[in-house]
Amino acid sequence: MKIWTEGPLKAVPPDWFDRDEERPGRTLHMARNSCESFQILLKGETDFFIEGVRFTPAEDGLSFDYRFQETVAFAKEEFVDPLSNDSCAEGKAGAIKSIWVTVRAGKGLLPGVYRHRAAVTVSGQPYPVEMEIRVYPAALPSGRDAAFSAEYWINTVNFWFRYPDPGQRDFIRHFYGHEKYSPSWWELNEKIARHMKESRINVLFVRTHDLLLDGGTSLDGEGTYRFRWELFDRFLDLFDARAEIRYFAGYHLVLQTEGKRVYLIRNEGGKPCLDTAPVESPEAENWLRQFLPALYAHLQKRGDAGRWLQHIQDEPGDAESWKEVRERVKTCMPGIPCLDAIDRQEPAGELQGGMDLWIPRVDVYENNREFYDFRLARGDRRWTYTCCEPNCQKYANRFLGWPLLHSRVLPWCCFVNHFDGFLHWGYNFWDPQDPWFGLNPDAFFKGDGYIVYPDREHNDIKNSIRMIAARDGVQDYELLVQLAVRDSKKAFDCAKKVAKRFDDFNWSTENLERVRVEVLEALSGCGKEELEHGALPGRN
Repeated sequence: MKIWTEGPLKAVPPDWFDRDEERPGRTLHMARNSCESFQILLKGETDFFIEGVRFTPAEDGLSFDYRFQETVAFAKEEFVDPLSNDSCAEGKAGAIKSIWVTVRAGKGLLPGVYRHRAAVTVSGQPYPVEMEIRVYPAALPSGRDAAFSAEYWINTVNFWFRYPDPGQRDFIRHFYGHEKYSPSWWELNEKIARHMKESRINVLFVRTHDLLLDGGTSLDGEGTYRFRWELFDRFLDLFDARAEIRYFAGYHLVLQTEGKRVYLIRNEGGKPCLDTAPVESPEAENWLRQFLPALYAHLQKRGDAGRWLQHIQDEPGDAESWKEVRERVKTCMPGIPCLDAIDRQEPAGELQGGMDLWIPRVDVYENNREFYDFRLARGDRRWTYTCCEPNCQKYANRFLGWPLLHSRVLPWCCFVNHFDGFLHWGYNFWDPQDPWFGLNPDAFFKGDGYIVYPDREHNDIKNSIRMIAARDGVQDYELLVQLAVRDSKKAFDCAKKVAKRFDDFNWSTENLERVRVEVLEALSGCGKEELEHGALPGRN
């Protein structure tokens, strides 16, 4: 049995040509309140069975976990990405089996060098892997207090954009068999919330309309809405308690891209349902006139008005309808920031004065830097996003089969270019029938619609190695921000060794890992010798 280790930036398929050099141990460099991962790789001459991984007892504030890497198969190709929740796994003769180990260092853990061992048990035989864990004084903030905002569209309440859609599918029912709001459904959402916390996803996408409709909101014959907030509150409270939420981002008010129609609740056959109506129609006017003030008043009652962000229209192509509804938000929800993804520059000029938080796609920004830099100078904020475009590896993106470095480097690009957040629509768009984005054997944009996988057996989601890379990039961003507060030149000099633009970054994983250690040492004012002997110049 051959056993060796690999870092977190190499996707290792079972048939990977392994090098002769063996690295039986691993050294990790960690801030406190952070996670770091690495791989244990095994290869046997015959089939083998991994019974599990045991770790030496850890100090308070230090913990270990492991997951087996799996593949996701399509019609003509397969990729390594999902991480199993099983505690044991089989290995095939001549094929590499990857085990992802994650080490967690608590905020209260004392800085220093910790030495531990992971023992992989194969057919009763333990194979040891030594770990040296260098924990620096630097500590990451909680997700709620983070400098970086990450919004992934976590859709368990409903999916996609358009109403009504008779072909709309409930992926949770499809993959798990759960009815919405059943005990098992809530249990799954709690596990998703915990995954958000570990992945530093700190912005919750809220399907406001669905939660109100499913919670019993009604419309009488006189056109008066009776809003019911109990289900809305339960959903927000669950994620707020488990996921370290910084912001809530309300569902879009206007139909995606083409605009001109407003999402609303109306009566159909005597029962309330979700639908759309023209922006200028009396029906849309009646909805907005009642819904927006009621939402604002409820957020104030909850104490969350200062944490609410409002989407108007995803990837707006129609400036007029966007602006009209934005003005209503200004009137009815004063002080609530509005934000949206921008996939084309044509309407952007007309959105000035209304868009508080711009989210240009990475290539849209690179082709229109002057505009977005001007808006930044005028006091607007900005995040960025990727989707099915850009789909050439010149730009960082997170498709299946692309280098993990792309997912890791996106927050570095954000730091250098003064972005403080990232949005992605595809947390769990698992539609097995969608030919473009879903878990379809013939899907064109593989991995764009999801970064986790369903796991019915454990009523859980499977994490992915792409998500680990994205998490690590966000952790890097927080360290760079802390260093910039102390020494901005040093922080930007370090960051530019890794990335200058979203289409100009260093492809060397060794370079990124080396620079990251440089950031940790500069921020903490110590290296290995000081950590070894406890001669630390100070603690954060």
